Amino acid sequence: MAKSLNCPNCGGPIEVQSAYTTLVVCPYCGASLYIHDTGVDLTGKTAKLAQYPSRLALGAHGQIRGRGFRVLGRVRYQYEDGFWDEWNLQFDDNRIGWVEEDEGEFTLTYKRKLTSPIPPFDQVQVGSFLPLGNDRMFVSEKGQANVVGAEGELSQSSPPGRPIHYIDGNANGQAIRLILDASGITLHQGEPLEFNELVVSGQ
Repeated sequence: MAKSLNCPNCGGPIEVQSAYTTLVVCPYCGASLYIHDTGVDLTGKTAKLAQYPSRLALGAHGQIRGRGFRVLGRVRYQYEDGFWDEWNLQFDDNRIGWVEEDEGEFTLTYKRKLTSPIPPFDQVQVGSFLPLGNDRMFVSEKGQANVVGAEGELSQSSPPGRPIHYIDGNANGQAIRLILDASGITLHQGEPLEFNELVVSGQ
């Protein structure tokens, strides 16, 4: 259910579409706003994202494997070799999912907080296995990135301007990405999408 609020920085009206949204970027002034039960808190200014060719866009509708969705927001992470975008989607059943876009490849993921302990980031080795509850994750890459910008509505994301660590790999045939930041560890788990599995019909 949509919720109406006003930006505490510029007063602009904002419509929040998802009950799971925890951070929204004001479309008028670019302020980052934390949403909570009693109102909103201003967290800072968000840099406007440079636009690169993509099949997705804020407000776009489409289908993934036959399931309808709408794009609510996007966050961009910059790392040593470039950047990746994460698109926040709301499906027709109101479930929240994410599409990670990196060098033209798309991966549908779902996020949750990881509650089982893992070794400290500095001790994690590429090419090793990492225990994840009852599973084992093969580590293919690790590094540091920064949240350089965002737009629209986000849930379970670090606010712009914050550094994060990431660990990439796979477990049981699924792609895994761990994001480590000041709020804890977020587990991204999902599957790569074939080109024809992502259909975008416009805004």
